[in-house]
Amino acid sequence: MKKRAKLEEVKRLFEAYENLTIKELSKKSHLTERTLRNYIALLIEEGLVVAIGETNRRYYQRNYAIDEEPIVLMVLQNGLEVGTLSFTYAKGYLFSYSSSYRGAKLAFLSESINESYSLFPLFENLIPESKRRERLLFKDGKVLNPLELLLELDNTHGSFDFSPLVSFVNEPQIDSFKIPSWKRIKQTILGENDFANLINYELDIPLEALKGVIQSRELYSSLSGYQHKIDVNLDYNSKKITRVKKEKGELAHYLLKPYATDRRIKHTPYLALNEHLFMSFAKNELKLDVPWSAVLLGENRDFYFLVKRYDRYKGYKYHQYDFAQQLNIESEDKYDVSILSILEKFTQIVKDKKSQEDIYRFIIYSSLIKHGDLHAKNIGLIEIGKDKWALAPLYDIISTYIYEGKKGDDFGIIFDYENPKKKGLNYKEYLQMAKVLKLSDSKARSILKDTIKRFQIYFPKYIQTTKDFEKELGYRHLLSKKLELLYKHKNMELDKLGVFEEIGLKSFVI
Repeated sequence: MKKRAKLEEVKRLFEAYENLTIKELSKKSHLTERTLRNYIALLIEEGLVVAIGETNRRYYQRNYAIDEEPIVLMVLQNGLEVGTLSFTYAKGYLFSYSSSYRGAKLAFLSESINESYSLFPLFENLIPESKRRERLLFKDGKVLNPLELLLELDNTHGSFDFSPLVSFVNEPQIDSFKIPSWKRIKQTILGENDFANLINYELDIPLEALKGVIQSRELYSSLSGYQHKIDVNLDYNSKKITRVKKEKGELAHYLLKPYATDRRIKHTPYLALNEHLFMSFAKNELKLDVPWSAVLLGENRDFYFLVKRYDRYKGYKYHQYDFAQQLNIESEDKYDVSILSILEKFTQIVKDKKSQEDIYRFIIYSSLIKHGDLHAKNIGLIEIGKDKWALAPLYDIISTYIYEGKKGDDFGIIFDYENPKKKGLNYKEYLQMAKVLKLSDSKARSILKDTIKRFQIYFPKYIQTTKDFEKELGYRHLLSKKLELLYKHKNMELDKLGVFEEIGLKSFVI
């Protein structure tokens, strides 16, 4: 019986991942390679799994010729029926539009019935990544199919919800005309904050959840991404931060990123303060759309990061998509795109002139601060009218220079497939991005000059504020010293590359 349960667990892993090697199976199942080879042999004998490739490069995948009980979900947006999403071993994944749906076709789902060997990236990108995904995939001793995992998600980004078709009840729909225009109320949603915005709120959340060691699914956020997150709301009267009670159907209006003690985060001290600083600069000095953010004192003399969600207002959810979804790639490939490919797709969809200028300013800013974590999933679109889109408010903005120094990349993704550089853009390359966005050379030069000038003038104030903040808390000047080096490095680099000469600015450092 135990052997059959383990065999079932291995079989279900192939539903969560398109194909797997023995080494990958061993890592995910915690079984020895020898044991797995025996299990795989049995699954091949039963016709459930097929082996592909030579012995030293062999991988395994599910055999979709085997028919088993299908999994069928209803896909909803703000309570509105969009269609059904299903999985069978005979046909793989299917998405079919509901006969009552009158909205625009979803990205890369243009047919009435759409088929795919793997889960459509539009939906796959809603699922948390890496260790967070693996933790969610295991439930009650079995591995969930990704469709079953979609049912487990609460407060995903954007407006999607999922319900088992067998238990779906068609309730009165939200009148889309009554949903306030996001563009009209965006300032109310985004809020205002200065740097450094340190708030002294009580955390009504178990310490073990903050450290990421409790396995309870209800205590965490199912929002996509690598980093440990918790869905929370703020009680202004009691000055408490409370976890969202998902069992009561509460919407999360804020996201808390605690300092986690996993291997990757251990080597990124002040990650929360880093993100708060660079988001605040973009918000207040570059006038980009950025949600309210703050930091709290956390464990290990570090900080927790708190940010407001921009796709929620009262009981409404706004349609929002990231560029992994828009480029139809899976989340694990979010770094395997280029800046120009994102801008090309952006120009095809977005006709809002301010958004075109804002994304250009954001990429320039990213190059100045060495945003080495920039990838397809932290640039997005938000619906501002019927089938009208704008650049979504910016988030996950950090400088990896703080941890990697000048040897690190300016971007997590390459500039272009024909020009795979990740750092040191020159004037010609800045203009190349503007051309893709259909901005004139004069407008591009104006935005480039203004963004760099604002960085030169205002960034030293943020360095000084960080110094004062560190001194007040009795901290070493770890972050402020790195900020000074970043500022000096980028001034020298832009001067060396001839960018200052082209736009009529002079280099200066503190």
